Amino acid sequence: MLLDNELKSYLLDIEDECKERLEILVKQMAKKENVTEELKVNNQMEWVQRMNNIRNKAEEIILNEIVYV
Repeated sequence: MLLDNELKSYLLDIEDECKERLEILVKQMAKKENVTEELKVNNQMEWVQRMNNIRNKAEEIILNEIVYV
């Protein structure tokens, strides 16, 4: 790929796929775990902690499904 100058476009495609998948997973997981805007207003620290946890789990899923394949 490097010799054919296709590596950069391939990596950019993977990055786009990962970003899209991350957005979808975070929304789904937040909904499932009942992390809402109401929680954000009422208890910001808990919301941040839970969203960071969700994001970390989603990133781990993406790394295993897309990047490390």
